Amino acid sequence: MENSKNFTMENNVYKGKILLYTGNYKSLGEMVWIKIKSHGDKIAHLDARTEEVVTYAELQDKVVRCALWLQKQGIKSSDVVSVCTHNHLNSIVPCLATVYINAIFNPWNENMDLQTALHLMQLTKPKIIFCNEKSVNVILSAAKENNYSPTIAVFGHHPDTISFSDILNTCSDAKVEKFRYVELDDIKKTVCIVHSSGTTGMPKGVEMSNYCLLLISENKNLDMTNGVLIWFSSLYWISGVMMNFKAIAQGAKVIIYPEFDEETTCLLIEKYKVTLIFLSTSMISRFLRAGYIKKYPLSSLEVIVCGGAAMKLKAQEEMRRILPHVQMLQAYGMTELGGLATLQLPNHKNGSCGTVIENVQIKIVNPENGKILGPNQSGEVWIKTATIMNGYYRNPEATKNTIDEEGWLHSGDIGYFDEDGELFIIDRIKELIKYKGHQISPGDIEDVLLSHRAVLEAAVVAVPHAIDDEHPIAYVTKKPGVKITKQELIDFVANNMMDQYSLRAGVIFLDTFPYTGSGKIARKDLKAMAKKLAVE
Repeated sequence: MENSKNFTMENNVYKGKILLYTGNYKSLGEMVWIKIKSHGDKIAHLDARTEEVVTYAELQDKVVRCALWLQKQGIKSSDVVSVCTHNHLNSIVPCLATVYINAIFNPWNENMDLQTALHLMQLTKPKIIFCNEKSVNVILSAAKENNYSPTIAVFGHHPDTISFSDILNTCSDAKVEKFRYVELDDIKKTVCIVHSSGTTGMPKGVEMSNYCLLLISENKNLDMTNGVLIWFSSLYWISGVMMNFKAIAQGAKVIIYPEFDEETTCLLIEKYKVTLIFLSTSMISRFLRAGYIKKYPLSSLEVIVCGGAAMKLKAQEEMRRILPHVQMLQAYGMTELGGLATLQLPNHKNGSCGTVIENVQIKIVNPENGKILGPNQSGEVWIKTATIMNGYYRNPEATKNTIDEEGWLHSGDIGYFDEDGELFIIDRIKELIKYKGHQISPGDIEDVLLSHRAVLEAAVVAVPHAIDDEHPIAYVTKKPGVKITKQELIDFVANNMMDQYSLRAGVIFLDTFPYTGSGKIARKDLKAMAKKLAVE
């Protein structure tokens, strides 16, 4: 069996090959410096809206100018520099500049509200915040309310801030010529704080080390050498950070477009001969629903990597049928793991998350009694990896609750390995619905709903109930032009599942789902909607 080469199994623990970091780089900054220099006049970034191009040499010049400005502002090792913006030609520049001087870069979500901005500001206390015009007012309000005064730089213009373009013009060419990255004596030092998606409560700060990002960047499990890449996750998401550093390490050309649109994405792939695209699971669903992928050959495309939430078997089946020449690979990972834990190979089953990758160990554990489970038994996914976070920033309690004394991260995901060692994710423990003592997985009901010819996307959440604890309700988007009633779907679930899974709180049709910034269905929003339907 081909994939048996990639991992071993001992006592129901699945272990990827151990590949110790053998690179000569002592820091992420050193790697970025050497790689960017070696790529010279190759194109680093192309803005698909303006056709503007930035070579690696031009990128290096901007990063050095920004790093010199940061040093002038007194930014030192371990200071935090936050970046709150969408993807554009300069969004990565302050991050790389921060890396060059051994400070910590900290991406924020450009769509955050004031409450989240206040929380992030109190948590990470950035000395400098780079932001776009969209987020600047929220950031200024949060600073005022916190009585905190970071330096605020804006991509664009705003009266109470410094303009990013001015920053690039503040130092002489002679100084740029003389600049070198600052050396580092501890490769495990934190280089980046990425925020967990905050599905329950406020986002936590995940500390990632130089070592972690070096391993991720240099890992060739996604070979991008000389490739043409596109993705839509901003730097706020681990996928955005991971793709940016992998692209630099491997000298890829990145096509930048600020947001995912079904037809535009097809046009971009065709026009720029894109070879690899990273999409979230719900983007895949939207791709299928819109149908444009059937109208374009997409002949340059070699790989679609998908992550963020478990992709349903049917969606992957259909994508592979429509694009037989493209490797359609689902990945499973978490911000706290520094990225991926498993990745599909082309021969893996539809709907699986693939097998464990290098430097990763996974076991499935019964959350009630801690017993390790065998193949085809569902339990909590526990993971050990070389790229695991240094911890939650300024939150040792949360770190202790997530990573046990033996170094196993308790993922909160329910899943199982099949007999071939392929991982299938079913649900989040926190998403489980409690009905009269039964633990109901929303994913199981969603799978049944998605098998109905009329259903495009489905998400099941709980409506609180005074007597029964909770009742499941399904939010559904329909395929275009197909007629279906709510009662038909309620009956469909009742006829195909045991009684406890019945949609006792009903079905609600939506035109579109609310999505998070990374393209996942925003279950938090659906739960808030469902809560209002509670029966006392």
